[in-house]
Amino acid sequence: MALYFAVKQREDNADIVEAIREYFGYIGKIYLQKGALPSKNSGLTKPAAYYRVTKIEELKRVLGHFDQYPLQIKKKHKAYCVWREMVRHKIENYRDINYDKLRALAESLSELNSQSRSFKVHKK
Repeated sequence: MALYFAVKQREDNADIVEAIREYFGYIGKIYLQKGALPSKNSGLTKPAAYYRVTKIEELKRVLGHFDQYPLQIKKKHKAYCVWREMVRHKIENYRDINYDKLRALAESLSELNSQSRSFKVHKK
């Protein structure tokens, strides 16, 4: 189960994404996403800049930031706490990860963010 931190902005706001990456010490990568015409399952997608941190060691820096500066929106803070627990579990149990626990946490996160496509649980 891949865990990551991501920020996506329209291409004309790419400087915001670059500033966030700089703030975190140039960890992670920025990807440019092409625009796409509407399809059966989605609407028009505009070109975007997508910042993503995936390495567990680098996610520690993201955790440190949000632990020091908690999100102010209660629902987002709850979602962060669940995500944080997932990252901490992977850090602390690197060689013996309990995927059932991670799956349960992912389901909890999905329930908190049921309106967001970003947090859908992918079932195998």
